Amino acid sequence: MALLELKNVTKRFGGVVAMDALSFSVEPGQIYGIIGPNGAGKTTAFNCITSIYTPEEGEIIWKGKNITGKHPCDIAGLGIVRTFQNIRLFGKMSVAENIVSGRHQKSKQKWYQGLLNTPFFKKDEYDNWMKVREIMEFLNLMKYAKTPTNSLPYGIQRRVEIGRALATEPELLILDEPAAGLNDNETLELVELIFKIRDMGITVLLIEHDMDMVMQLVDYITVINFGKKISEGTPDFIQNDPVVIEAYLGSDDEEDE
Repeated sequence: MALLELKNVTKRFGGVVAMDALSFSVEPGQIYGIIGPNGAGKTTAFNCITSIYTPEEGEIIWKGKNITGKHPCDIAGLGIVRTFQNIRLFGKMSVAENIVSGRHQKSKQKWYQGLLNTPFFKKDEYDNWMKVREIMEFLNLMKYAKTPTNSLPYGIQRRVEIGRALATEPELLILDEPAAGLNDNETLELVELIFKIRDMGITVLLIEHDMDMVMQLVDYITVINFGKKISEGTPDFIQNDPVVIEAYLGSDDEEDE
C-alpha cells in the first residue's frame, strides 16, 4: 500500500487552475521528487497535502485513509511534516529552542503539570531535550545550540529547519526546494543528509530545481507543468523524455514564433 496518494487533486484560485487533476503515489522508504518549471503548481501540491490549501476536487490519501481538508495540526500529528522554500525559523531563539519547538505534538504533559513542576513534567521535558540533543548531534549542530538562528549562515539555518521537522518524528518529510540558496559544498552535504534521513526509515518527498541534485538523489519523479502531470518515471527516463525537455526548454516551433 502506498504511503501517500494524490487522486485527481484540483486546486483553483479564482479562474486560475493551479493544480489540474494531479495524481501520484509515494511508497514507503522512497525519496520522491516533484519537478517542473516555475509556476507549475509544485508548492501548491505541497500546500494541499499539508492542508494549507483545501482542494476543490480529488482526494489525498494517507496510508489508505482520506485526509483531504483535515486541519494542518492534524496532518502533522499523522506524521506528515514539511519545510518551506523560504526558511521560517524563530530568529531570536537559539538553535536548540527552535528544534524543541518541533516537539510540541510529541509532548505528553498537561498545561497544569508545568505550573506544578510535577515529576511527570520533569520527565517529559528531559525526554524532549534528549531528543533535541540527538538531532543536533545528527545534524552537527551542537556547537550552535545556544546561538540565535538569525545570526547563523543560511546553510546552517536550513539544517536547523530540517532538525525542527525531524523533532516531530515524521513518517513523511516534505522538503520544498531544500537546496535553494546553498553553495555546491552545502548541496553535496544536503544530499548526504537526505540519504541518512531515508536510512532512518523516513520517506522523503521533495521539490527541487537543482536537476543535478535531483537526478542523483531521488528514486522516482513526477513532472508537472501548468498544474498537470506531464511525465513520471525514474531519473534516467525523465532526463531523456522529450515531453519534459520541451517543458523546460520550449519547442522549436515556439522558438520560431
